[in-house]
Amino acid sequence: MLYTTFYHTLKPYLADNPNLVLGLSGGLDSRVLLHLLAQLKSQRPQIQIKAVHVHHGLSTNADAWLIQCQQWAQDSQIEFVAERVNVNTATRVSLEQAAREARYQALAKHINGNDLLLTAHHQGDQLETFLLALKRGSGPKGLASMAHAMPFAKGSLVRPLLNISREELQAYANECQLNWVEDESNQDTRFDRNFIRHEIAPALKQRWPNIEKSVARSAALCAQQENLLKELLNERYQGLLSHDGSVAINELQKQSEACRNAILRLWLQEQGFTMPSEKQLQQIWHNVALSKPDAAPILTYGNTQIGRHQHQLYAFNQCPDLSDFNVQWDIATPLTLPHDLGQLVLKPLFNNQEFNNQEIKQEDGNLNQAEQKNDFDVQSLKAKSIQTLSLPHRLRVLNVTFSATGIHAHPEGRPYGRALKKLLQDWSIPTWQRQQIPFLVDDNELVAAVGLCVGQAYSGVEYQLLWLPSD
Repeated sequence: MLYTTFYHTLKPYLADNPNLVLGLSGGLDSRVLLHLLAQLKSQRPQIQIKAVHVHHGLSTNADAWLIQCQQWAQDSQIEFVAERVNVNTATRVSLEQAAREARYQALAKHINGNDLLLTAHHQGDQLETFLLALKRGSGPKGLASMAHAMPFAKGSLVRPLLNISREELQAYANECQLNWVEDESNQDTRFDRNFIRHEIAPALKQRWPNIEKSVARSAALCAQQENLLKELLNERYQGLLSHDGSVAINELQKQSEACRNAILRLWLQEQGFTMPSEKQLQQIWHNVALSKPDAAPILTYGNTQIGRHQHQLYAFNQCPDLSDFNVQWDIATPLTLPHDLGQLVLKPLFNNQEFNNQEIKQEDGNLNQAEQKNDFDVQSLKAKSIQTLSLPHRLRVLNVTFSATGIHAHPEGRPYGRALKKLLQDWSIPTWQRQQIPFLVDDNELVAAVGLCVGQAYSGVEYQLLWLPSD
């Protein structure tokens, strides 16, 4: 019976034969979903299924859970992958949220094309999510809780067990003699979700046995209202949206407060960022959007940051502080940049004709070097930037930094030089992007701001400077 319900729930998403990726924690819920997927695989062997276990390292039992999940996947003849993550406990978000964000970032790496990420959330999880949203004072968007399906990474996230109770899952597991792991942290009622699960939900279900189904209906109605609001606002929202994903502050000022708040929420949702609380939404408007034109305010909540540049609002992931990064780069070897910012490669160009014959195309803001046959053996290369320069023969080591302080710059094509900090302002580069640009320095003179300019004294075609993405 459970398999039939599961199959009919998932069937509409299987029309295009997507690859299925299961988030396998090893708990009861995902253990049952693994068992159901094994049955699906036996009926539809053409479907590719992968189980991904995320190892957070937060429990002394984490290694044992990984081994157990791997064994269950192998027994089910399903491909298994383990992802180890480091949960950033230094942020101002809760440990629960930090672990969740790390988990979904790891799972996103396995979702391509029309792939489906399957998670084992059930009715009980929906009740907890609804009550947490109610505790936070959320509106319809928050009270809609978890959707049955939603876009995720390059594919979609689907929750095929969301209409099934935990009691049904446990009965199925017992009937099929399945084992599962118990995370000891799930008993810690200091965490809000655990408090609801162990203290609040049982009392509600004892008083009102159908409370989970009732909450599911309320969440679905809230989702419908939110979708209707999105439809009605979409045309107005698109009129405020710029090509770079920012929104125009002047146009937002023309909207009513209720409309403006709805548009800001829609904007953050469409950009894939965490929804702000009501207080944070007010801070976005009053402390960032309405700040002085020459100010550069940034509001941070969780891993999301909101900044103002000129007359636009921007949303972006929290940028690491790289102001202290300073290394001596031996230009004969590639340099790996910190925080997954990629790699720098300085490749000799033996003659100008070789460079001129290369096919280089501008594509989506990146330079794509389609063919290259030389000592840097790459058949297809998509780089963040490609620049050419020359260096004095004495210069075989360059200083690489992300801080513009104390650097003089005279870019090629400009009649005079000035402080690099001033140039970055002249070029109208947002403050949060300036510390994400590698600067190559000879003494205190700028050799190259990677992706931006080359110093006039280092202009030429002796070398090709490539900034490659981390993947």
